[in-house]
This record gives sequence, C-alpha cells and structure tokens, in this order.
Amino acid sequence: MSTPREFIDLERPGKAERTFRTDSAVSEFRIPQVDHGLIDRYESIDRKALRAYRLGRLQEQLRAHDYAGILLANPINIRYATDTADMSVWVMHSPSRYVFIATDGPMILFEFAATKHNCEGIETIDEVRTTIPWIYFLAGPRVDEKAALWAKEIEDVVRQYGRGNTRLAVDRCDPWGADLLTQRGLQLFDAQPFTEKARAIKGAQEIEQHRVSMAVADLGIARMREVLAPGITENQLWGVFTGNNIAHGGQWEECQLLTSGPRTNPWFQEASNRVIQAGDIVGFDTDMVGPGGALSDVSRTFISSVRGRPRRAISAI
Repeated sequence: MSTPREFIDLERPGKAERTFRTDSAVSEFRIPQVDHGLIDRYESIDRKALRAYRLGRLQEQLRAHDYAGILLANPINIRYATDTADMSVWVMHSPSRYVFIATDGPMILFEFAATKHNCEGIETIDEVRTTIPWIYFLAGPRVDEKAALWAKEIEDVVRQYGRGNTRLAVDRCDPWGADLLTQRGLQLFDAQPFTEKARAIKGAQEIEQHRVSMAVADLGIARMREVLAPGITENQLWGVFTGNNIAHGGQWEECQLLTSGPRTNPWFQEASNRVIQAGDIVGFDTDMVGPGGALSDVSRTFISSVRGRPRRAISAI
C-alpha cells in the first residue's frame, strides 16, 4: 500500500508539509478523453424553451386538479420544475430546499443563503427566498421553532397567490410539517402522480437532452467494453462508466449494479472488489442520471477475454 511522501506533523503545525501522494498510482494516472461534440450538443439545447415547456406542463396539471399550487421538495421534481440542481444527492436525504409554484402565479424557489447565485439567470424563477430548513441536522434543538416558521411562510404564499383556494399539492413532507400546514387550514394532496404525468410527454428540447444523455451512456459502455480484461475489478470497471458520465456533465448513477462470474446470480448485487477472470460473464445496468438530469437506463452483458482475442456480447443471462 502506498503512503504519502510527506506528512503533517500534528504536534508542530508550523512544520506542515505537502501531503499529496506522488507514487505511480498518481504519476501514471491519465485523465480520460472527453467527447467535446457531446458537450457541444448539450450546451446547444434551448434551455429557456425547455423550462417554459416544463412550467406549462406543471401548471396545466395544477389547473386540471383545481390546486392553488404545488410545493416540491424532492430534488428530482425541483430539477424538473426549475432546471436547477444544488447538492441534489445530499438534499435527497436532507430535505431542506424547496420550490412553490402557484397555479396562476409566480414560481418561488427557497434556496440556501450561500447558494442563491446558482439560480441566477433562470427566467422562470420569479423570486428566490432563503430556505427555512427544519430537519434536525440543520435545525438542531430548534426543529419545532423552524418548522413553525416554515409552515407560516408556506401558508402565506398559498393564501397570497391561491385566490382563496387552499388545496396544495405536496410531493414530500415529514408528518409533523404536514400537520402544521393542515392546522393552518391548508388541504394537502399528493403531487407525485401528476408530476409523473407532466413528465410523461416530452418537449423537443427534452427529447434532445435524452439523446445526448444516451450518447454519453453509450460512450461509457463502449469504454467499459474496451478496457474489460482479466485482472481488473468490478469496481474499477464501474469507475470507467461513472467517470465518463461525470466528465460529460452527468449527475450520478442510481445504483452500482455490476457483477461478474458467480456473482451474476442472484442478480441485484452491487459492484465489488472481485477480480474479473478470463471467461467471466460481466453484466450491468447503467441507471445513469446524465446531463440535465436525464435518466439513461440500459443493461449490457459482456464476456471477459484475454486481450487480442475476440470479445463477445450476449443479450441476456
């Protein structure tokens, strides 16, 4: 196992030295090539048109269900509604960022005070306010106090822009928060069914975004197939795919479903440090959230062979 060449002396902080590794695991590393054509295709998408289409789809659903508005805290839904992504994975388990969209009124994004600059220039966002997080990780012993402040502000925007309608669609809310809203006279309804219906019909820009994301996934798959050889681990191979996604502006992978040899059955095991052997079946699902948050999910199965010999792909196990 390699160790850093120089260390920090904790007993003498004034003598701190550089701690970066300089062994062959660093010096022989080569950054993967980026397909600039894919990046250019993504950047050429008319995002104003994409945002206008999505907002229209959501408000169409709100009118159809006679809601005053919608409160979204799921970062996937926030991304769809606002075209912004701020610490999405963290917010998935620490709900603290949310958006209110009035059926016939403004979109108000409640953002972290330190990250408001990330949503500048988004023309569909009419107002940005500072979020009031009331999870224990951020509020500590002041959860009740913060939750009450949050509930009052949500009630205020519903009454201000709901035109007397108190029917509010909500996608995610802990029970005590929901209880506070109902105590304030709001009627809560599940937002997830119609956010799914809104997303079901894609606009032209969304279709192009999915095509770009799928092209990124295809490139990652081809690169995995190219480097697949006996001696590498499942995690190494999966790292090729996920690194390719990030390098092209993608977001994350929902799973790490890649297994080889005897680990392919039963399925639904995640990648490990198992060393892939010659003749092993290697199967994986991409589960890739790519550029713009587009999901590209396909399955592929290869056979590991010695370099120089023909490699075969099989369609299913």
